[in-house]
Amino acid sequence: MGDQVLAGNPDFLPAGTQPALSARSLVTGAATTVLSPSFGGIGPTQDGGLATEKVAQIQPFAVGVQGLAVAGGELFLYGRTTGGGYPRFNSFQLDATGRPTGQQTPRSPALSEITCLTGDAACPQLEALGDGRVAYLWTNAEGQESVLTVGRDTTTIRNEPTGDAGGRIPGGSGHYVLHNGGSGTQKVVDFPSDTTDGETTLSRARTAAAVWGQVMWTPGSTQGAVVGKHLKTGQTVATIATGAPCTPTDLQAVNTWLYWSCGSTAGVYDRATGRRITVPADNGFLLRENRTTHELLLTDFHTGGSNGRWAVDRFGGHIAYLNGTYSEVSTVPSGVPASALAQTEAQTEAVPGGPAKSNPWQPVWQLNKPATWTLTLSNSGGTVVRALTGSTKGAAIRAAWDGYWGDGRRVIGTYTWKLTAEPRDNEGPALTTTDTTTVN
Repeated sequence: MGDQVLAGNPDFLPAGTQPALSARSLVTGAATTVLSPSFGGIGPTQDGGLATEKVAQIQPFAVGVQGLAVAGGELFLYGRTTGGGYPRFNSFQLDATGRPTGQQTPRSPALSEITCLTGDAACPQLEALGDGRVAYLWTNAEGQESVLTVGRDTTTIRNEPTGDAGGRIPGGSGHYVLHNGGSGTQKVVDFPSDTTDGETTLSRARTAAAVWGQVMWTPGSTQGAVVGKHLKTGQTVATIATGAPCTPTDLQAVNTWLYWSCGSTAGVYDRATGRRITVPADNGFLLRENRTTHELLLTDFHTGGSNGRWAVDRFGGHIAYLNGTYSEVSTVPSGVPASALAQTEAQTEAVPGGPAKSNPWQPVWQLNKPATWTLTLSNSGGTVVRALTGSTKGAAIRAAWDGYWGDGRRVIGTYTWKLTAEPRDNEGPALTTTDTTTVN
């Protein structure tokens, strides 16, 4: 049952020994007694079938939380159960108010222990990516770090060695993960799909940096300047004069907000309006930790006022933090206005040779917050021949079309797809985007 083998004692028992039901863990090999005494047998019921009888109420194991991450309305918890075994990730879905809905869900296989240095309060290094996955750092026996991702199912782990040690994950978005190595090297690792391991697509000298969608933001060559570079094309997409009186030592990017810090001085630049604000960020609020008192400080800069251990959902606005009690995590909404639904990236390339049942067209749209969606496929005459619906995993839409019409036909040609996404929080208008794909 699960990762436990259940077995009764042998039929021949020493005098005075009660038969018991025992369990042995397939993970650790530890043996425990589930029921003592127990009995077993097969007997007829009134209708000739099998019957069940409740014999004990087994309490669920609590998860000892060693780390957390939250993105796209999903709260990821890393830790082990009180019953022992290896650590793993579990998750809760959060509603628009930040409340958990439903039961916790396993999101990884059993994992090797994450190694933390003595006194490293920032370990384990976790980053929820907003597409249903979470990235984390793992160190091997030689001390070398790898960036790993899990979350799409309970069996898959994707990996990219960094060749470095003593590093950090300062951020990530969609399939991109940022790694700052202890050697001073900064890398961007791309995990484009669940079927292949990661790939280092950029390696550079370490500076302040942030990734949102397909754009990486780094300090420019002049004071206060920040440059946005497209990670796929390598093109510079924007150069921003933030007004910072320094070269930023910390950058964060969410939607149109670009946060910078020089230590004692910090601010936010709104790329949509050109507005400069002293100390705020993300969906219109900034969450910071006082490293001395461990207080969380929230600033809402829609109004400019301040309200006053942990993770923030950059793809939804929730805040989660450890209470200091074993297994106890609190979630709260930020209480500030949510950004309108927007697309940060799309992977909609046609399938070479055309989609098929064994190799469907599998587009991915990364959004900035959770949504429900409808995808229609129309033929050259404008008739909708297939409609697909669903909800985002995190804040990512993943669809699959095998090239067949709703009536079972497969007709070669060019098809127009139209995606309509409705924000799950009901804040702001729907998002619509369209293009074409081909059936060969």
